[in-house]
Amino acid sequence: MDQGERLSYVTGRMVLASLAIAAFSLCPAPSLASPDTSASVEAASAPAVRDEAAIAAAWHYAGSDLTADPAIRFGVLPNGMRYAIRHNSTPATTAVMRLMIDVGSTAEAEDERGLAHFIEHMAFNGTTNVPEGEMIKILERLGLAFGADTNAFTSYDQTGYLLDLPNVNAETVDTALYLLRETASEISFAPEAIERERGVILSELRTRANYAQRNRESLFEFSVPETRLATRSPIGDKTVIETAPAERFRSFYERYYTPGRSTLVVVGDLDVDAMEAKIIAAFGNWQARHGEAPDVPLGRIDVTRTDQANIFAHPAIDEVATVVRFSPYVEEADSRAARRAKLTRAIGYNIIGRRLGRIARQENAPYVGASIGRSDVYKIANQSVLNVAVRDGEWQRGLAAAEREVRAALRYGFTDAELAEQLANFTTGYENAVRGNQTRPNDQLADQILAMAKDGMIVTTPESQLERFVALRDSLTPKMLLKAVREDFGTLDKPLIHLSTKVDPEGGAQAIRTAFADARKTRVTKPKARDAQAFAYQDFGAPGAVVADATIEDLGIRTIRFANNVRLNLKKTDFDKNRVLVSLRIDGGDLLASRDKPEATSLMNIFVRGGLEAHSLDDLYTIFAGRAVSLNFGSGEDYLGGYLATTPDDLALQMQVLTAFTQHPGYRSEAINQYRSYLPNFYARLNATPEGAIGSQIGAILSDNDPRFSLAEREVFEKLTFDDLKSAISDRLQQGAIEIGLVGDFDEDEAIAAVAATFGALPEREAEFRDYDEARARRFTDNRAPRVLHHKGEADQAIVEFYWPTTDDHDYREDVRLRLLAELLQIKVTDELREKLGASYSPVARSFTSSIYPGYGYIQISTNVATGDVERVAQAIRQIAGELSAPAPMAGAATPSPIAADELARARTPILENIANSVKTNTAWLGIVDAAQSKPAKLERFRSGGTAFGKVSAEDLLDLARTYLPPERALLVQSLYDEAGDKGQLASRTGPVTTNAAPR
Repeated sequence: MDQGERLSYVTGRMVLASLAIAAFSLCPAPSLASPDTSASVEAASAPAVRDEAAIAAAWHYAGSDLTADPAIRFGVLPNGMRYAIRHNSTPATTAVMRLMIDVGSTAEAEDERGLAHFIEHMAFNGTTNVPEGEMIKILERLGLAFGADTNAFTSYDQTGYLLDLPNVNAETVDTALYLLRETASEISFAPEAIERERGVILSELRTRANYAQRNRESLFEFSVPETRLATRSPIGDKTVIETAPAERFRSFYERYYTPGRSTLVVVGDLDVDAMEAKIIAAFGNWQARHGEAPDVPLGRIDVTRTDQANIFAHPAIDEVATVVRFSPYVEEADSRAARRAKLTRAIGYNIIGRRLGRIARQENAPYVGASIGRSDVYKIANQSVLNVAVRDGEWQRGLAAAEREVRAALRYGFTDAELAEQLANFTTGYENAVRGNQTRPNDQLADQILAMAKDGMIVTTPESQLERFVALRDSLTPKMLLKAVREDFGTLDKPLIHLSTKVDPEGGAQAIRTAFADARKTRVTKPKARDAQAFAYQDFGAPGAVVADATIEDLGIRTIRFANNVRLNLKKTDFDKNRVLVSLRIDGGDLLASRDKPEATSLMNIFVRGGLEAHSLDDLYTIFAGRAVSLNFGSGEDYLGGYLATTPDDLALQMQVLTAFTQHPGYRSEAINQYRSYLPNFYARLNATPEGAIGSQIGAILSDNDPRFSLAEREVFEKLTFDDLKSAISDRLQQGAIEIGLVGDFDEDEAIAAVAATFGALPEREAEFRDYDEARARRFTDNRAPRVLHHKGEADQAIVEFYWPTTDDHDYREDVRLRLLAELLQIKVTDELREKLGASYSPVARSFTSSIYPGYGYIQISTNVATGDVERVAQAIRQIAGELSAPAPMAGAATPSPIAADELARARTPILENIANSVKTNTAWLGIVDAAQSKPAKLERFRSGGTAFGKVSAEDLLDLARTYLPPERALLVQSLYDEAGDKGQLASRTGPVTTNAAPR
């Protein structure tokens, strides 16, 4: 989307709208028999008749002073269907197709609640020309993985069908277009197919039902009670899902799946003229059976309703106050003036956001995080929103502090320094968008077109966006920002307040209203201006000398070693202009943890929050305004450091920053305080869902309670300090081997110089990464007794998981076979559990083979199920594994193979296509370049590409299954509802887990 000009819209669409857009991702589409493509091929040569006036009107740029991006071929068919095509070669020889239907759950009548979403599922369960169960198979045969490359979603106002084509062969393109055409008007709604799919929908409804969903519903019912947003969740109503007849599906489908509500976007390495002709041939004869139905009114939001409060209490919920004031919706056509106004407001809101964030990072901060914004609510009202997340029981303090900061900003305005910081950030964003315009990926471009079109906005070029921003930038003043934000945001006096909390506050809703009113009475003072700082770490001594310089010719990877033993690997590409991916690997990582000190590196996930000796984290945000510098420094399984992105211009600065974190980390106490504030919510959620119960205990189960892989009690993490982390990592930061990888658009000599002046200038390092033999010892439990865990979520929710121990990844042929076996299992469990039994929404099969722990690996099958289906599903999985692992038939026996040739092809082809396309991306290359010197075996695997996968036969997989999948080797783990109410606590001692806001 238009990067900055749309920013005010995005930042404003806060709680209500963002929650309302909660889409329900479904699964990949089915497959059909290969369609007859002759008609579409003939049509590709037919000239397109274009009505430019109609196209301009349909795409909202008629009469606008904004110019649509000329690289996009916009069109509209006589039947009203819009389409947009853009040639793009990132990645080369691939494409994406997106079909959007402007209908969602808010269009449903009372007895249709959930049908929009259900119909999305039915698109993959039989059409006029595609038998039930075939659509996904067809796409898999073409190389589209179910879920990854084929997906769909339903929101409040849209239904989308998404295809990522791994190649642009005529068969793939024509088939994909054919399937989307079938979806648009040919879904068959066979009663028996509907009956089979009901279980899948109910499984999804069951999976999504939790405290977070109920909190969203509570917020909507309180804040927008007279609208369909409060009564039309996309997942629907259980009774309707269970009983709606086929005729009701068909009626909704024919009313709303019409050309006038449809938009098709195709972006990829395709001929635009030929693609347009194909679209016209495929969709030109589509007609609405009953005309174009009008939009269903969403209801009204009472903008005069004020001074009310609502409480949602649950033991696992985060404490968050949502403060809202509504005002009448004002239509604003897309134009230069409108974008100028939005940009001005966005900059002002960003400054307030920076202030709120600065407070959250202070010692003893009054809240964990806060944000403000203003947006429309589905064009029926505008909303001003303040969100404040606090520690348990501190809602009054946090709410008062955040409101005070917002009020101070709206009264006293902004400083020149704050404006300069934002302008620097916006300038860099726009300039980098221009530099990288020619290598934006297909999906990003397609999503931008659809997002802008949905909101009646015009897709313009990055160059024109920069030009408009520069014109605004040179005229902006703090007074202009203040005026714009004041007029837009309005007031928070006597708002609506929704509080989610673990325990109802004393005094209830009245106490919330009173507390906020009292907070409004406090005086605010003018914020103090902050002095600018220069980055303190720009000189690390004499640049290091290069003592080894070689090139791995066939892969185009240049390897460098400096005199101090720092290694550097470079791969220059043109996949992504003006972008450089960086990997930093310093010896150590989670291997530094031991049974005696399992939490050794747990605080690495807040390491950066401690800032540097000379600069706090907040200082660094200001210092690096307008620079493409990433503050990412954590811990991996065997390294300290991380993976990040920068630009050629800022590569030298990025190296300075990373080097500074190795030599001068700040270890500030405010980071520890923030970390501790997250712990209560993290531990409160552990058993609140079946996923939480399994996730928190599976490490201990698989490792026989090895403390390195088990989650410790909360008190253990509350006692951690940065002294614990320093004792574990300081030696590695100062002495450990270092390997750096760079991939992307850069000058090699400049890159080498940047590393020479930073990491290369450090004192001599260890030459090799340590073995850590003792730390690498990890074994899969020998105890195969079934385990039953208990959760405190919904009574009808359960999870069934099977684990079969395998091996590590040292033997690439074995690793390939295990991965292919897991893909085959994915197809089989999906067909059986989802399609045949209708018992599970999204079963998952995967193979994990460790590169860190010798001999360690497993195959896993996991699925959410209804409590009453646990045994049925477990038995179905046992049967699948049992059939594959059964002894080989006697010679000459006419026994059909449990692996059909088509199943193997559907498992293998998406993998091969993924491998073929991965070499066209910087991300895949970085995974090779990062350790090109220390782990040369990775290079050999990369060289093999898909060859090893192509050589695996069905008999090879059966041999593997007989080795690893016999029933007696399986470990069954179940997560069931805690009926007794006292079984949900963690077993004695469990250790590090990785999570965004919790201990590791």
